[in-house]
Amino acid sequence: MIITDQAKVYINKMMEENGESNLRFTFEGAGCCGPNFGVTLSNRQEGDKEDIINGVKVSIDERVFNAVQDIILDFEGEGEEGGLVLKGNNSCC
Repeated sequence: MIITDQAKVYINKMMEENGESNLRFTFEGAGCCGPNFGVTLSNRQEGDKEDIINGVKVSIDERVFNAVQDIILDFEGEGEEGGLVLKGNNSCC
């Protein structure tokens, strides 16, 4: 997984505003092509794999660990009009 510098700035801002210190990839059920995942600002859960990616503390539910390895978390847009985007999420659905 890659977190771009632009995404890092946005994530850090959101963490500060929400009093959180961890970006978590969650299991959101199984789809036709494997596990579906979500991204939240929340505490690590038991069984999560932990890492620091581009200075961002990240925990990943073990059920989606392989699914998120090749993604790029980026920021697109300007200021309040922008947001995070996932690139390289090769879903067959």
